[in-house]
Amino acid sequence: MKEHKHIERLMLFSHVAKTLSFSRAAESLGISRGHLSEQIKLLEKELDTSLLNRSTRHVNLTKQGEQVLACMNNIKDSLTSMERGLHHENTELKGELKITAPLLFSQRYLNDMCNDFHQKNPDVTFTLNTSYQNHDLNKQDFDIAFRSTKTPPLDMVAKPLLSYTHNIVASPKYLEAQGRPLSISELTQHQCITGEHQSHWPFYQREVPVSGWITLNDNVSILQHVLNAQGIARLPSYFVEEYLKERKLIQLFENEKAPDHQIYIIHPPKIRQSARLKAFLSNAIKIIQQHN
Repeated sequence: MKEHKHIERLMLFSHVAKTLSFSRAAESLGISRGHLSEQIKLLEKELDTSLLNRSTRHVNLTKQGEQVLACMNNIKDSLTSMERGLHHENTELKGELKITAPLLFSQRYLNDMCNDFHQKNPDVTFTLNTSYQNHDLNKQDFDIAFRSTKTPPLDMVAKPLLSYTHNIVASPKYLEAQGRPLSISELTQHQCITGEHQSHWPFYQREVPVSGWITLNDNVSILQHVLNAQGIARLPSYFVEEYLKERKLIQLFENEKAPDHQIYIIHPPKIRQSARLKAFLSNAIKIIQQHN
């Protein structure tokens, strides 16, 4: 028995059972009376029971036919409820958004994005995962990922959001005490506060070996050490721009910029996005554009 054909025959039966007329049911379905009658006979054979009492003038349901009709009505009610739920999911600005993003991007932009969107849409809630782990959106329950990458996943929708580079920065107090390096080669003579596995800093022309008194796995902590005049660091431009404007940090080697990076908005492909996801993405892009 082919399951889809069996379900189709059950649906055809429900039309006959409601109208108690093969002719009226066939007309409403746009099929021939003969084809409809044949499908009901096949269904009765599959179920090994009689569903209809037939006479030349009347069609009535057997006891088994009444049971099948009741089940089909329940199925139709469930389908209607499912479609209504999907409609609300796709049109109402309510529910939860689960987002994963790098910590620095979250602190610089994402927290404001979520707060701004929640103020406008109080029925939308957020769950944020701020880490540098590249979660598989096919296997894990995230709606959106903000990700810095040169190779966005091919099985996802990936929209470029923000271009950035890395700035070499130090505090005015550190430069006053230790002197300002005049070339990237002189970085070897300074305390460079690095992240894990950062024995070299890349520039367009070449990489420069760096070292310092401390290595950290957290860019926020690196920033704090630099602000405290404890060394020079390499940090994302979007994260230090406010400190540069306020002269709390000084950018070094502006003519020796490192290669550009790109942050993407990544989400699974769907035939129809939920209204909350679509609205949040639009709002996120708007906030980034306002800042840059």
